[in-house]
Amino acid sequence: MAKSKSAKSDKRGEAANLDALFEGSKSARMRPLSCDDINKAVSNYVGRQCSTKANSLPHLGEDTHSGCGCTGRNPDAPFLADLIVLIDSSGSMSRAASAVSSAVDRAIEAAKASCPVDLRIAYFGVEGVWSGTVFTTSHLDYLTGLGVDPSTLATNNPTGGYAREEGANAVEDLSNHYDWRDDACRAIFYISDEELDGISPLGDVANEAAAVAGAVAAATTNNVTVFANHLTTLNRGATVEQNYRDMCEPTGGKAYISAAPSVSEYESMLAEAICGSCGVPSCTTIETPAIEPCISVTWGDSECDCMETDDTEIVCVTISNCYADVTLRNFNIGAVYIREVGGGAVPMLPDGSPSVEIVPLGPVCFGDVGPCVDDVPGQVSRQFMIRTRGAKAGDYELRMLGVCYDVCFHYQENEAFTLTLCKD
Repeated sequence: MAKSKSAKSDKRGEAANLDALFEGSKSARMRPLSCDDINKAVSNYVGRQCSTKANSLPHLGEDTHSGCGCTGRNPDAPFLADLIVLIDSSGSMSRAASAVSSAVDRAIEAAKASCPVDLRIAYFGVEGVWSGTVFTTSHLDYLTGLGVDPSTLATNNPTGGYAREEGANAVEDLSNHYDWRDDACRAIFYISDEELDGISPLGDVANEAAAVAGAVAAATTNNVTVFANHLTTLNRGATVEQNYRDMCEPTGGKAYISAAPSVSEYESMLAEAICGSCGVPSCTTIETPAIEPCISVTWGDSECDCMETDDTEIVCVTISNCYADVTLRNFNIGAVYIREVGGGAVPMLPDGSPSVEIVPLGPVCFGDVGPCVDDVPGQVSRQFMIRTRGAKAGDYELRMLGVCYDVCFHYQENEAFTLTLCKD
């Protein structure tokens, strides 16, 4: 297919910008480009090209993984999203159902203005409907209409006393059985003023925790992000509010705890759920083992040597890495200095200089400290000088501040994607 002139012009403009950056290094007015400069320029250039790509290869079978958990996508790239808005259909939720219905159109507009989404949205009541609203289908009717055996649904097990308020069970069933689009981000937004396993019996902590665990397990297995709005008008308490958070946050979603949201508040919440359907963008932390170097300070030519109150000694600070699968990268000590025991400053000489000092103060770079090999730790040493002049005899403290390093593990994985070729 022939490219338009504007498309060709854009490509030439990108290339010209890149050429200008590289060629600029030849100018006497510019410093030579560093490796970091070049890498950043190339990354920015390629990133702009890749952000315009519209299609993604699906992960193949067991190679689906959670490595893209923070967003799952380039924030500027178009993406598919399936969102289910699910509401408790008991009598107290009438106003919320109306408010959500009034909010959805503006919420969709706001989301599309914020993120390039191809949206499919559905509205279900938990085992019921709300006439005059968008919630005209019950989640059970929809799933059984897809051919799902009702006896297999968590919402029907157990039966009785839980109808219309089984939010966690409904999230579990929809996560497992809804006809999600291939490669679409998947999200459920649940709204209720009740416990997540229904009001009967009220306050059954163990059963509610089990229902929440079932919802989280189904959502995570099916890559569904769960959002929820718990209305506090019935004062169900902090434990129930925490259950809502526990159902949402492990999936990458968010629980909104509020009294009676306005239409504009629902517009904001729903728009965030749409754009966050792959998971609310966030940087996460992981639990890591305590990786610590062994730092030693050595000096003297024999065991009989001692530091005197007027002396100069060369000391060695050695960083040892005792881990076989870890490199301590970019190891630095920001400052090394001597204090009296307890933290007081060392006495000063009449000329204003310290009676005991270590040189250099810092910072001192050790570079990379490699892994332990054949029971021999990786080691890097640096030399310092301790000088004493008219010092008081006794004990002192040698302190190190800003001991900084990166911990680098080595991993090896495989990836596979499905590549479909269309007939020419």
